[in-house]
Amino acid sequence: MARTRKRRIRVDGADYRWTVRHVDPGHVIVRVWHVATGRGTRLEALVAFDDPWLNFGPIITAPSDRVAEVFALEPVTPRLVAGLIQQAVAAGWPAHGDSVK
Repeated sequence: MARTRKRRIRVDGADYRWTVRHVDPGHVIVRVWHVATGRGTRLEALVAFDDPWLNFGPIITAPSDRVAEVFALEPVTPRLVAGLIQQAVAAGWPAHGDSVK
C-alpha cells in the first residue's frame, strides 16, 4: 500500500498539512489539519477528479469538444487547498481548536 504524502501549506498566516487520497475513479478526498492542533479538527472535502489513468478509455473515446464538460481533469493543487481552507474557516471550521460560534 502506498504511503500518503503529507504536504505543508500556509494560508492567512497559519500553517496546515494536507493529503489527497483516491476514493473512486471520479473523486478524491482532501484532508487538512492545523499543524498546532494536529488531526483532531481536520477538514475533509470530497473533490471531483477523473483520474486520466483510471478513466483513460472513456476520456479518449469522448468527443474532444466535450471532454472538459464531462470530466474533471484539474488535479488538486495548493491553490485549490488554500481556497478550501479559506472557505471552511469563513463557514466556521474550528481549524485552531476553537469552538464554533
